[in-house]
Amino acid sequence: MSLRRVVLAGVVFVLALPLVTIAAQSAGQSVPDAAEMEPARSYGKHANDGSITSRKYLGNAGAEELSEAELMPALVAALDQISKYHRLVALPEIIRVPHERIEEIVCRAKCAALAVYRPGEGIYLDDSLKPETSLFDRSILLHELVHYVQDMSGAHADMKPCLRWYQREQEAYAIQKIFLGMTGSPTRVGYSAHKSTCDEASK
Repeated sequence: MSLRRVVLAGVVFVLALPLVTIAAQSAGQSVPDAAEMEPARSYGKHANDGSITSRKYLGNAGAEELSEAELMPALVAALDQISKYHRLVALPEIIRVPHERIEEIVCRAKCAALAVYRPGEGIYLDDSLKPETSLFDRSILLHELVHYVQDMSGAHADMKPCLRWYQREQEAYAIQKIFLGMTGSPTRVGYSAHKSTCDEASK
């Protein structure tokens, strides 16, 4: 499966399931084709003995179950611990929608996208996800929260659109991976986009 386009200013960041490809397009500037960037993501499961002891450093974020009211404050507190992004002044709106709506926003076709951050709107979350009770689903929401704070802080804003997209995705996946490790989740996330496609786009 592939994501046809991700608009990058209206910057749209997407989190999708295994081996989904991504492309980005800024206003008036073309960037790499999705096929050139495959494989974009992969997920795998393996044992992770010992890391569950790190949950205490994440506060409530590593709890087995959180209420809807507890969820975002817990993720914000965790982000404060495991990233350079500290306490947020305001939280993004979380908009739970059917999977078809995610597909419409992101792909304009059938695809495996599960969440997307859109500046000025908030985080759209597939309503099949249960971040209140699933650590991996919670990590997906955290990934999109990272894109929100990147947008609010202007992270990598001096870069060309493709490189900015690439660096922001690398960072979001790194933080997501740390979160999964520290909470003892058996599921891991891997990310491998081809930076060279950004180099080619800049020529």
